Amino acid sequence: MKSISKYISLITLMIVSCDTSGGGGGSSLPPPAGYTTSQLIFEDTFTGHSLDSTKWIPAIADQNGIWQQSVPSPYSAMNAGGFDAEYFDPAQISTGPSGLKIVATRSNRFAGYTWKSGAICTHGKFTFAGGYAQIRMKQPDVSTGGWPGFWHLEGGAEIDTQEGGFLNSSVSANAVLANALLAATNEQRFFDAGVDLSAGYHVWGMEYIPGASIKFYFDGVLKRTVTKNVPTGAMTLLISLSIANSSASGWHTAYDSSTPATLVLEVTDVQVYHLSMDRQH
Repeated sequence: MKSISKYISLITLMIVSCDTSGGGGGSSLPPPAGYTTSQLIFEDTFTGHSLDSTKWIPAIADQNGIWQQSVPSPYSAMNAGGFDAEYFDPAQISTGPSGLKIVATRSNRFAGYTWKSGAICTHGKFTFAGGYAQIRMKQPDVSTGGWPGFWHLEGGAEIDTQEGGFLNSSVSANAVLANALLAATNEQRFFDAGVDLSAGYHVWGMEYIPGASIKFYFDGVLKRTVTKNVPTGAMTLLISLSIANSSASGWHTAYDSSTPATLVLEVTDVQVYHLSMDRQH
């Protein structure tokens, strides 16, 4: 009976570890099409007791350093008086069995900001000079100002694999895929995901071939290919949850009295694969 019980327990553990319906529990991401596990050069499943400081810093930074914007360390911010209502507080970031959580809550601690939230990036820790980056995440409800993002800096341009909360005609804000290459010109495109991105986890991917192409994917489906003004430098990874203020109205949702007091971005896995020789063209 003991051996049968151990066998049943083992089978149960295997089933639980393969479940991808929720968060956490180790890697939930297989390699993207055309890649193998031998090409994996970066991964975080965020299941430790704290953010891995060998991979991330709890702020947004570029080649010029952390975006401080008039708030004292260890806080950071993007653009006081611009489109963002939040400053970034490392305490708004947590990791554990269910993965990474970035939480936005109302706060008037610093002048010019009415929310506090979190951001992480690999500045000074990791860059990739070509490859495939993917993330498995669940966005918060973005219909009232939420602005989650998975993006890349420091390689000569900005690449946005996903930014939530943008407006796209009759499509619900919670179903908008928004990717962009911000280089010589700002090339942002919108797509209808066909699903509520706040209702479950999905996978966003971006393949970067320096100087040649950028391809944006959603749940394994190619949504867009860019071949003009493609940068050539090494990119960092950034994950953030911002809140848009009224200055963004008209092209992005904005927070108001109806915005929930707490918004949460949830991430279970981030991976980067290096390019094989046959994909470097």
